[in-house]
Amino acid sequence: MAPSIKPVLLGFTAGLALILSGAAAGAATTEIKANIVDGSCQVSLDNASITFDRKDTTQFATGTAQILPLGVNLNCVEMQGKAPSLSVTGESAGLTDTRLFRAASSTAKYAGFMLKKGTLTSLTDFYNAADTVAPGETVLISQDDGNSVQPFSVGLVRSAGDPMLTQGNVNARITFAFIFP
Repeated sequence: MAPSIKPVLLGFTAGLALILSGAAAGAATTEIKANIVDGSCQVSLDNASITFDRKDTTQFATGTAQILPLGVNLNCVEMQGKAPSLSVTGESAGLTDTRLFRAASSTAKYAGFMLKKGTLTSLTDFYNAADTVAPGETVLISQDDGNSVQPFSVGLVRSAGDPMLTQGNVNARITFAFIFP
């Protein structure tokens, strides 16, 4: 009787394999997608162009003739806790003090623009005040998510270490670019 049991077991195993393979034939598939992005900040300026009043060379006695505010507007999304920053670039031509912004096309000698982080108003203290932002430096953003205004002050200054400035026009271009951490 033992020989007749083997064919029954083999038949049962073959039948079970057919049932399982029939179940796999009715399979379903789902498609899964994700979009992964870095946070971002849109950068704009409250003034795309700043024009200083006409100044006489004698008005630079303290080093600074005039200070104007500049707000860098940021609209940051998905940046919470990521510490983004701004790259500040521009030309500094023909001056001993390389912290100043000045285009080579400027005709006034030894004058330029100094950029300071924050809101400053004192002509006497401006040049030597803390938080000067020189061409090529990086500035940390004080708020990392949502809308914010990063305050800066721009001073029309005489370059320390250079001879007395001369009359003419002085101009510069400053670029603020968002840096993702």
